[in-house]
Amino acid sequence: MARKGSSQADGTKGKPVKGATGRGGGGGDAEKQSRLKQIRLVFGMTRKRDPKLIWWMLLTFLGPVAVGVGVGFLVGPLWLWIIVGVVFGFVLALNVFGRRAQRSAFTEMEGQPGAGATVIQRMRGDFRITTPVQVNRNQDLVSRVVCRAGVILVAEGRGRGPRDLLGAEVRRVKKVIGNAPLHDIILGNGEGEIPLAKLQSTIMRKRRVLRRNEVDDLYRRLAALGAMNLPIPKGPMPTRVPRSGKIR
Repeated sequence: MARKGSSQADGTKGKPVKGATGRGGGGGDAEKQSRLKQIRLVFGMTRKRDPKLIWWMLLTFLGPVAVGVGVGFLVGPLWLWIIVGVVFGFVLALNVFGRRAQRSAFTEMEGQPGAGATVIQRMRGDFRITTPVQVNRNQDLVSRVVCRAGVILVAEGRGRGPRDLLGAEVRRVKKVIGNAPLHDIILGNGEGEIPLAKLQSTIMRKRRVLRRNEVDDLYRRLAALGAMNLPIPKGPMPTRVPRSGKIR
């Protein structure tokens, strides 16, 4: 009897125990809850900035549903076309939410120092950003990106400052990049400038001409330039700076 009980006890070894951590654990549920919480947070913030968000989502959702009902009455079966309309309406409403949330975030960020660098840092892919590589007292700055499209310099600020900084960085970079492509972008809404909302798509459209090992070599060469001596005076930063950029 002892042997039988022993063999039964041994037979339980190696069998999964309910409630044990593992593949069936609650990690997936926690991740889903975190994602839903993040979506609710983004929705709440976007709704505050964009009061028309809900109306646009409702309009986008109800449009395909109405079309589905109409087609269902004409060709049938009605229930099938209602389901199709609901699915398409839900997908389109989510798409509208995503686009308006992104636009709202860009509007909130626009004009803030380092907004362009923040957008690039969130991009997917091998985009190696160094920021800032040029900056002045007015918080105009230039960021440098190394990727398969070559070297991309992104200038941010107002007035003449970003262009002057960009010109200085172009001269500095050209000394070490050889024949690698060099692109420059000035963020803004003026002539020849790129709005913040279009920065990501502008960079993604650049032709990719470098291999991975060439990107590595180019990044190392640019890193060897060393740190910039930023024109920041010792002591407290002056708070009143005229538009000309000259401090009295």
